[in-house]
This record gives sequence, C-alpha cells and structure tokens, in this order.
Amino acid sequence: DILRSLSSSAEVSLTRKDDHLYVKSGKSAFNLQILPAEDFPEVADEPESEAAVTLTQKELKNLFHHVQFAIAQQDIRYYLNGLLLLTDGKQLISVGTDGHRLAYIATQLETAQKRQEVILPRKAVFELSKLLEDSEEPVKIEYLQNKIRFSFADVVLTSKVIDGKFPDYNRVIPTRNNKQFEINRLLFLQALQRVSILSNQSEKFRGVRLIVSENNLRIVCKNNEQEEAEEELEINYNEESVDISL
Repeated sequence: DILRSLSSSAEVSLTRKDDHLYVKSGKSAFNLQILPAEDFPEVADEPESEAAVTLTQKELKNLFHHVQFAIAQQDIRYYLNGLLLLTDGKQLISVGTDGHRLAYIATQLETAQKRQEVILPRKAVFELSKLLEDSEEPVKIEYLQNKIRFSFADVVLTSKVIDGKFPDYNRVIPTRNNKQFEINRLLFLQALQRVSILSNQSEKFRGVRLIVSENNLRIVCKNNEQEEAEEELEINYNEESVDISL
C-alpha cells in the first residue's frame, strides 16, 4: 500500500534497525514492525514434475479470463471453489462452475500430452491473471504431486491444488439442442447495457428477460418502481419460442 501511494519513479530506501524497518522516499518516512525471518515457513524442494506443458502468456491469460467469473466463492462443495485445468492430447482446457452456470474454453497445444487434471484454487487463478501479460512469451506449467507450478518471465508461482473430483462438465453442455442462433457480440452487449439501466441497482444480480421468437429477440427489464425497458434485435431463428430470465 505504501509503494502504491508513491509515484512509479520514486526511489525508496529500506533500513532495518532491530525489529523495525524504516522506509523512506523523499520527504515520506514510515516506521514498520517486522517479524523474525526464522518464523517464515520453509519452502520444500519439489520433486521432478510429473508432466509439463508450455504455451504463451497470452493464451493462458485468455484461458483464465473467460472462465474465472463462473468459479464458486466459499461453496461447501470445495471442489467448485477452483478452476479445472485439464490437459488432454493436444488440448488444454479450463472449466469453471458454481453449480448455476458453467464456462468452458480450450486452446490447442503444439504437442500431444498425457491426460492431467487439476483443480486450481480461485486465489491462484486471480493472482496469475494479474501477473500474466498479453504477450507471446512462454509459460511453463508443471504438474507436481498435489501442486502445480507456473514459470514465466521472472516469476515462479507454485500453488497447492484442490483435492477432489470436478463435476463432469460434458454432461452439462447440451449436444442435441437445436434452439440456436448467432448474434453480433457488440450489438447484444450494448442492448443489454441499455436495458439494464432500469434494473434494480441495489440487487446483487441484475436480471433481464430474454424472449426468443421467430427472427426476433426481445430483451426486457423491470424494476421495483414498475419501470420497464425493452430492446428488440433481429436474429436468424426459426425454432420454437423460448422465454427465459437470466
């Protein structure tokens, strides 16, 4: 917090005196309590990795970005409080679910790998999302016994994995569903943003109603004051009507 409050070009000096650390920068000075370094937990030497995968920072960041919103928070089903990272042949797959929604994304690897499956804790996912850059620089992922290690740039992050069985996501994703249509992402996003202006701002989940009929999508939103917003979009759809709230 101290460093964040200083300018990025500020020079900082650290001086230790007994059980205090003095931090100085320009005319700012801080006197901080410190704890004995001997009390810091020792990091055990890890055995050789059971398997390793290499991909770009950009690809891995993308894998996390598209599913981390669906990871559960403090769910009693502890295996949902993390992200499934699965290596299967030439695919690296990440899946997140909280029991109500599920997000899935896969990327191609250069070489086929043996199947490896781990559940990465939520905190590790969010920390890696901050550290990874949108670059073509490589990331090495090593599967260890009950742990996983990420090495990139000058960072090595080792995390424990969640011991448990992740739900079979393939059973959740419908394969024979014919109620499908494609829509321009930006048009859909802007329509949702306009309609949600009248949603109940105080509620955690600001819902909308989607009414899908022949070649037409209606997005409707009502609030407690009996106000209503509606958007209509043209779509290419010829199946039976669907009325769903999200």
